[in-house]
Amino acid sequence: MDRAQAGRCHDGRAGEGVRLSAPVHDLVASLARDSTHRLVAALARRLGAGRIAVAEDAVQHALLQALSSWPFKGAPAKPEAWLAVVARNRALDLLRHEQRRLLLAEELMPLAPSDGEGEGRFDRELNDDELALLFAVCHPVLSPNLRVTFALKTVCGLTVTQIASGLLAEPTTIAQRLVRARRQLEAANVPIEPPPPDTLPQRAESVRTALYLMFSEGYSAASGEVLVQPELCIEAVRLARALAVHPMTHGPASDALAALLALTAARLATRVDPEGAAQLLEDQPREQWDAGLIALGLDHLQRSATGEELTIWHLRAEIASLHAVARSTADTDWPRIAALYDQIVAIDGSPMAALARAVAIGHAQGATAGLDAVNACLPLLVASPYGHAAAAAFLIDLQRETEARTHLERALALVRTTPERRLMERRLTALSAGPQSARAPPPG
Repeated sequence: MDRAQAGRCHDGRAGEGVRLSAPVHDLVASLARDSTHRLVAALARRLGAGRIAVAEDAVQHALLQALSSWPFKGAPAKPEAWLAVVARNRALDLLRHEQRRLLLAEELMPLAPSDGEGEGRFDRELNDDELALLFAVCHPVLSPNLRVTFALKTVCGLTVTQIASGLLAEPTTIAQRLVRARRQLEAANVPIEPPPPDTLPQRAESVRTALYLMFSEGYSAASGEVLVQPELCIEAVRLARALAVHPMTHGPASDALAALLALTAARLATRVDPEGAAQLLEDQPREQWDAGLIALGLDHLQRSATGEELTIWHLRAEIASLHAVARSTADTDWPRIAALYDQIVAIDGSPMAALARAVAIGHAQGATAGLDAVNACLPLLVASPYGHAAAAAFLIDLQRETEARTHLERALALVRTTPERRLMERRLTALSAGPQSARAPPPG
């Protein structure tokens, strides 16, 4: 069916349905993009955590039915409500095969979205059903990697292939994780509903941690041909912002997380240079950073300053803001960043947090202090290239090129992404050409 025929098909129902100039497949594609997550969340909330797959299948069936019938009958007046009803009926059909229809049919209330302020804003906000689903898939009964995987599938709507690409795993592995997550939620009888008030703070922190891990997966890949997966970062920013504005989850910690992710995402376009090599923060063209995301992040950071709670999200967000507003690496407030990392290490005692603190010390107090701090971290980073890369940078500043080369060669042997490998090779080539400063990656 061509565009003109599709237009006549829609226009023929003027007064009864939506008057559209775009063909049916464009309308259905728009609904699939903007409404699928909302419809799945609403249906899954009534079916239970163990039947999220049923909700997903039912909504996909409804979209296929729309493609089959709307070109001939015209689009209904409320397309999303039509999809909700068809999906509900399909879910009932699927449940009949489980011989549970009588138990669940009365729980399946009408799923049509309400008229009013919720329409058309899915990209920015979560309704109560979606929030309930997010809490369910980020339940502490699941391991962190299962939470991230399940959230990407059910809340963000990514396919198994997209998730596998973003998490650098085989599609079969992702499929197995999804099955395992569904079984664990069902075995634990986790309801798809907002948690009770007494458990809300802990559960909300679990969701925030899952979103941070999701963003981290997209911002710095563990291996493979690419270093960044922007779609994972964008989804994490979207959901973090949604938490920050929802009446149930808003507050200083959620605003601080939204600030951190937005400010860090502003640098996505400059993480890799045109030749495909990873770019250190000091080499990134700051004029290419996303000014809109920086402004958004600073706004969330200001909002996070209300109240008396100081979380790790506040500390990380302030560091990201100091990088975002500095005109150059030299103009960055490194003493303040080092002090903030002192507080972060007290909360998060991971080796990577300690390394980030060491690099900040080097920028604030000089290469000797930085090298000493990095060397203290190296025994805990034997499988990571970043400690050796940081040590090499400070050794080059101290004109100890032979030692620097040894660390760069170790870093090159450990890197697992192609862009970072190209960066290390470039730094080794530059070192061979003569003493040149190859800075350590400033902590982000």
